[in-house]
Amino acid sequence: MGKFIIRRLVHAILVVIVATFLIYLGLFILGDPFSSSGEKTIPPDIQDALRAKFGMDKPLIVQYLTYLQNMFTGDFGIDFEQRRDVSTMIGTALPNTIRLAFAAIVIELVIGLLAGIIAAVSQYTFRDVFVTVITTLAIGLPVFVIGIGLRSLLSGEGIFPQVPRSFTVEVPWWQEIILPAFTLAIVDAAFVARLMRGSMLEVLRADYIRTARAKGLSERRVIGRHAFRNSIIPVVTYTGVSLGALLGGALITERIFEYQGVGYLLVRAISQHNNPVIVPLVVFAVLVFIVMSTLVDILYAYLDPRIRLH
Repeated sequence: MGKFIIRRLVHAILVVIVATFLIYLGLFILGDPFSSSGEKTIPPDIQDALRAKFGMDKPLIVQYLTYLQNMFTGDFGIDFEQRRDVSTMIGTALPNTIRLAFAAIVIELVIGLLAGIIAAVSQYTFRDVFVTVITTLAIGLPVFVIGIGLRSLLSGEGIFPQVPRSFTVEVPWWQEIILPAFTLAIVDAAFVARLMRGSMLEVLRADYIRTARAKGLSERRVIGRHAFRNSIIPVVTYTGVSLGALLGGALITERIFEYQGVGYLLVRAISQHNNPVIVPLVVFAVLVFIVMSTLVDILYAYLDPRIRLH
């Protein structure tokens, strides 16, 4: 297990280096992030100061190393729009995105796992057909359609806060994340249900399941203790990757509900051509995805020792 973890960590580090270098080329070399664009005019002295700060007046390799140093020390520069420290802006938005991501993951796992297990143990029955039809329809729905629909129907109703709302109106965080969390969870819950159903059906046909039943174990124990652990492996992989993507910012959903997270911050930065904000947010999203993918690989290997041999 130790050698497997080391291999995956080395692989992750190499991917981080390549990914950040490509982002650097795309955002710094192929286009000057500190030049005036559109209606935004940046004074020449500020442009020169920012280019010097990020090492853009030096050779390429030195620029890239300076860029890495600034990023990993949390020195992201100054926001052009509000003249605020970018690291402070990200620090304010990140906890909101973390809460939203974990709420969506919990919802999708609870719904998806229960639906998948019910469909698998009730194969070819009404419950199986019902789960299959509902998940197929849910998978086909774009996230923005779900978000706009929930916002139109439930915004301002009952416990759901009004969207948009005045900045002077304070809403408890748990009320603020309900609608965006369900928006993110619906499609993923359908995927989880389909994965769990297919995986559990395969496991239930295995020899050791028949042996467990032959020993007189109850069906609940066979499902819960023997079938569930091996069936959940594909779900672990999908959920880990999904969590990594959500932690990087749910752009569409956060924008629809005007939820003040990393995704909403990135959308605003793109619309304002605010490159000093765009750069660290893109790098952050990539780093989070790589870290979560690595953790998923390690957990996958723990659940299925055969993976360690590859």
